[in-house]
Amino acid sequence: MSNCINNNDSKKPIVICGARGPRGARGPIGPPGPAGVNIVRAAYMVTYNDDTSADGIAVESLGRLPIDRMELDPTNLITLDTNEETIKFNTAGHYKIEFKISAYPSVNGVDFDPTTDIVSVGFRQLDTDNVYVGTGEWVFNGEAVELSATGIIVVTDTNALYELVNLGPSTIYLNTPSIKDIKSKSYFSNSLVTLVVTYLGI
Repeated sequence: MSNCINNNDSKKPIVICGARGPRGARGPIGPPGPAGVNIVRAAYMVTYNDDTSADGIAVESLGRLPIDRMELDPTNLITLDTNEETIKFNTAGHYKIEFKISAYPSVNGVDFDPTTDIVSVGFRQLDTDNVYVGTGEWVFNGEAVELSATGIIVVTDTNALYELVNLGPSTIYLNTPSIKDIKSKSYFSNSLVTLVVTYLGI
């Protein structure tokens, strides 16, 4: 029996002859491979404009803004209480918070008052002043403005409750154009409140 091996893998085929030796010992395990696909965990909450009031939805100073609908939360990241208008994080860790609102303050006089004509909203843990995500703006002529804010918080207690709160000195009114006046039937095109929460990890 021939001990020759045909090697046709190279450009010039060669023949290797000789006795085959014993199998060697297994080598060490190589380094870990690259990480697999990272699944983004996020939740998407909204409050629609249902045209129930021409003036909009009133929110008193230090009152909670309504968060009426959990639109998307495929990994059960958030517990939303639409009655109390609070949210709870089901996993400890770092979170990116993004929210957008459209509102105007109650106006009590003809002239602009920089101490009262304000819309300011913050995201915070209940019964604290730990506002790490917030926004504020003066509003002239009582016209609704769109405000947005982005920030990062650390959640250590998964039993703690959080809220979007009116930090201004007076009542604000959440309002957007009526869906009847927009060339779309989508209620996302004129939502009053949008809140997106993204889990960043431990």
